[in-house]
Amino acid sequence: MGFGVTRIAVTATALVVSAAGALGEDAAPYPVTDCSRLTTQMELNACAGVNLQAADAALNKLYRRVMAEADDAAAKEQLKDAERAWIAYRDKRCAYEAGPREEGGSIWPMEMSNCLEQKTAARIRELTKLRGCTAGASACHPH
Repeated sequence: MGFGVTRIAVTATALVVSAAGALGEDAAPYPVTDCSRLTTQMELNACAGVNLQAADAALNKLYRRVMAEADDAAAKEQLKDAERAWIAYRDKRCAYEAGPREEGGSIWPMEMSNCLEQKTAARIRELTKLRGCTAGASACHPH
């Protein structure tokens, strides 16, 4: 898939996710700014950045909570390693989906922020499920 087609797919995905959020389906687990009434690309880029910051803040808060609740030093170290690997994955995956910045034009910052926000929201949901898991170590931490 070429970067132009990828860019269109990313934008279409962002619009579908935004529409689903507006309908209350799979709502973001943090406050989201409604960017739908903005008209310039600069405004849309800034709005997407604000939503990414909100997602990052929510993830960081949850991560600190999960770390504080971890049973022992080994569990904390495993979580820290997993989170670092997840961040690297998220960033590389979104760089792939958004394509090279120099080819992305003025919409690229919004596409990158939207992708990072969507992946971060998914991670928040994963950590929330992990945090609430009471089924035992093997079910909560599958190997």
